[in-house]
Amino acid sequence: MASDIKFSSSAPAVEIHPRKGSWPAVALDRRGGLLASLDWTIFGTLAICVVLGLGLRVSNLGGIGFAEDEMNKLDAVRAYERGDISANAEHPMVMKSLMFASVKAASAWHNLTGRSVSDEFALRLPNAIVGALTVIPLFLLTAAYFDRWTGLLAAGFWAFGINVIALNRVGKEDTLLVFFMLFAFYFYVRAKQTSPREESTRRRNYILSAISFGFMLASKYFPHYFGLNALFHHVFHVRKRKPGEPSGKTPTIFYVLILVAFLLANHAVLLPQVWDYLNAYTGERLLVHTGYLFGDQLYKNNMSSTPFWGTPIYFYLLFMAIKIPLLVLTSFVVGFLVSLKRWRHPGHAFVVFMFLFWIVPYSLIGGKWLRYSLSLMPFVYMIAAVGGIALIGFLSKFLKASGETSAIVSAAAIFVFIMLPGWTAYAHGPHYALYTNALAAGREGYYFPHDEFYDDGLREAIKFVSDSAPQQAIIAHETPAVTRYYLEKFSRSDLNSQVISSAGFDPANLTQPAYIIVQRGRTYFENREKIAFIRSNFKKVYEVKISEATAAEVFVNLPK
Repeated sequence: MASDIKFSSSAPAVEIHPRKGSWPAVALDRRGGLLASLDWTIFGTLAICVVLGLGLRVSNLGGIGFAEDEMNKLDAVRAYERGDISANAEHPMVMKSLMFASVKAASAWHNLTGRSVSDEFALRLPNAIVGALTVIPLFLLTAAYFDRWTGLLAAGFWAFGINVIALNRVGKEDTLLVFFMLFAFYFYVRAKQTSPREESTRRRNYILSAISFGFMLASKYFPHYFGLNALFHHVFHVRKRKPGEPSGKTPTIFYVLILVAFLLANHAVLLPQVWDYLNAYTGERLLVHTGYLFGDQLYKNNMSSTPFWGTPIYFYLLFMAIKIPLLVLTSFVVGFLVSLKRWRHPGHAFVVFMFLFWIVPYSLIGGKWLRYSLSLMPFVYMIAAVGGIALIGFLSKFLKASGETSAIVSAAAIFVFIMLPGWTAYAHGPHYALYTNALAAGREGYYFPHDEFYDDGLREAIKFVSDSAPQQAIIAHETPAVTRYYLEKFSRSDLNSQVISSAGFDPANLTQPAYIIVQRGRTYFENREKIAFIRSNFKKVYEVKISEATAAEVFVNLPK
């Protein structure tokens, strides 16, 4: 949004005065609450984004077998059925509670109609729904800082973004974290934009923000997003205080309600056994294997390896360079440059602040996973939307378009900006995580094999072993929970399940038939020599390929 910026000598607040002929300025009604900013055109566009985005997220949702992390969630759901809410204690309750409701609903649906719903589908469905609905808070937050056009473009990027779709389709907490985080940020900035004289409206927004922050923390223990929001609003004022106005300090009830919402949604945190588990977990005493295969190099991937002894600091920058569609990436680069130039504008300052305070600390931390990038993508898409609007403005100026012609050019450009990423996502389902752009063509599953496959192909490998192995044969792997689950599904509980990286497994001294499942993404310091021995001495009898990338291999040793 083109704007003239005036500064107050007494405070870092800014006033924004749109230039004539610029894109629409911030059009939110500061007094009318959540829905006052939405007319039917906006509502209809967001509804389309939600519906189509949901379609991409639920399509063949059970087409990929469980990952080991997801099995921990299914085990927690089963513990919830027994009344035990302490399971999977390193993560809070909100997502597990939604999964519990989804699995129970799937069971009720089966009893009512006779049609079964797979456990994979039922467990992942809450995240798919919430992921699709995230276009709403992302639009609201972007529109609050910029305008509706920018907000709609950011929402479209999220709805059809292949990177976020991939992560919304797995049973991890990041989807809910982002959903509540964006609402918390939105209601907080609305409160700050409201005059202290409008006490009821301002107070209502603080209350809604506090509840959202509470649920955010009850989704994932990442409190730093609360701190970043507070730091930003301490440095940048989104509204200039007028003479004679009362103080606009955040009320105490805001902080109290965060704690209340957190405890109501995550009361398991009050259990002593949960704190004992968290203490062991954060102390890295529960690690059974270490290492992340990044390209062809194995790196340490834990917090204690921070800052320079873990995965490379360019991990997330490489992800952005090769995993984000080039059109969106180009828009991001343009938008970032625009925002740097206009950094004193609160909207541009916000996106640059949040992006930098994400990419720098997360890059220095030794333990990195692509799923963490889900909380980065809202700011990437907001910046890309800024860039997209700037590019559309440049295109209209280049074509010397005006009036209806300018509107047609703008509409066509926005259609391209949204539909091309949408087609990219559609064309790569259901294996969205394997997508790479033209900068890394043919490198699917090479740089980030653990996160890109996320145990994709493992179910099929276990099925092959179940169909082929003799009674009491060994099945070796790195996924005890997933293997146990599918062996039960395939009626092969007789097989002797062993973990390759465990000290008790030695492939050189096997005396009975053994089927070893090797996944490149599960190469660790504890098993790499064993895997090298298996590849050299065992016979490969089965391979699961996805997009020409090898997801899982089965090796067999059949001693006489």
